[in-house]
Amino acid sequence: MKKITGFLIAILILSTLGMGCTESTEESTTESADITIGALLPVTGNIGSIGVASQTALEISNKDINNYFSGLGSDKQVEVIIRDTEDNPAKALEQLKALDEMGIKIVIGPQSSNNAEAVLEYAENNGIVLLSTASTAPSLAVADDNLFRLVPDDSNQGMVLATMMKEEKVDTVIPIYRNDTWGNGLSEETAKHFDGTVMEGIIYDSATEDFSAEVEALNEKVISATSDSDEDSVAVLLCSYEEVTEIFSLAGEYPALSNVKWYGSDGVALNEKLLEEKVAGFAVTTNLRAPIYGYEEENDRYQVIESRIEEELGRAPETYGLAAYDALWLATFVDLDAVPENDESTKLAMNTLSDTYFGVTGWTKLDENGDRVHWDYDIWAISENDGNYEWKRDARYQVDPGEEGKLMYVE
Repeated sequence: MKKITGFLIAILILSTLGMGCTESTEESTTESADITIGALLPVTGNIGSIGVASQTALEISNKDINNYFSGLGSDKQVEVIIRDTEDNPAKALEQLKALDEMGIKIVIGPQSSNNAEAVLEYAENNGIVLLSTASTAPSLAVADDNLFRLVPDDSNQGMVLATMMKEEKVDTVIPIYRNDTWGNGLSEETAKHFDGTVMEGIIYDSATEDFSAEVEALNEKVISATSDSDEDSVAVLLCSYEEVTEIFSLAGEYPALSNVKWYGSDGVALNEKLLEEKVAGFAVTTNLRAPIYGYEEENDRYQVIESRIEEELGRAPETYGLAAYDALWLATFVDLDAVPENDESTKLAMNTLSDTYFGVTGWTKLDENGDRVHWDYDIWAISENDGNYEWKRDARYQVDPGEEGKLMYVE
């Protein structure tokens, strides 16, 4: 089989942008395609917004890849089999086993760190290579395992959050966060980089539905903190997923919680449910800002693919959705280069091709732990105009080669 280098992948992506699309379906059988890639996405559940955006991106990427092969005069086709994890670790493992039974050994996802942690042992024991585009927990940054991630780990996001707080004169922060791999990791990384006082946080189980007790406890902590300090110097750090809407709905009933700054994370950035009037007003009042891994600004192809995904999705996709577009291209050519049914060969191909792959999200070079090396963060806020709410980029944390990162506000 002819090998295709990482350099050529960038050229191949360019060649697809002007091509039309052909329909594909996840219900097709593996016999109908020469290359079959699996995908574990939270199409429903607490990060369904990211899951649906990723699904749309994969469908568009799948069409582009197949059009590329058709343009070459090849009858080779790629099929992506998408399975819903419901953002549930047990369900994610069940779905990975189902993909394994189909003979699929390269899987895009899982998207949440909680799910990735739950399936990793099975993947390693059964020769399956995972390529996540949204898992960011630092605890999963492990060398030579079967999990690769096209995103940076949260040691970087924690630093960005701490930098924002420092520049905005926050000296006391109160975390409220999910008691899972991701929530614990991000809150710890932020505290590690924060120069001020980090009060004991409010921790909640990921299955929590009624947040009344947690929000009341947070209110008491905020009142305590502001009794000794100026309100402007106190902030809440929220590490949550789509439960943010329930938390904000309750928090709006407490004046003290409306008078301090709130910082979110990639779990809430660009979430369309936060644009609903009842909770969006609270986000605006508290100047909520949320960072998420951002694309390389010089990459015009990002806007091209983003526009196509947005047209299908009906809203702007999270960056993690765009990373899913790149993931399928990368997985396809890894499959072409690797020795079948050999995860060590697949891992070698993944490391080698990602080093020179420039996709719509930029260079995908991975570090020694299989996580993305190059990164910037976009910081998003919700703005209001005549009763309508929308996400707008408020700032950017940019890391240029050979220089320290810098926080730049959008004028």
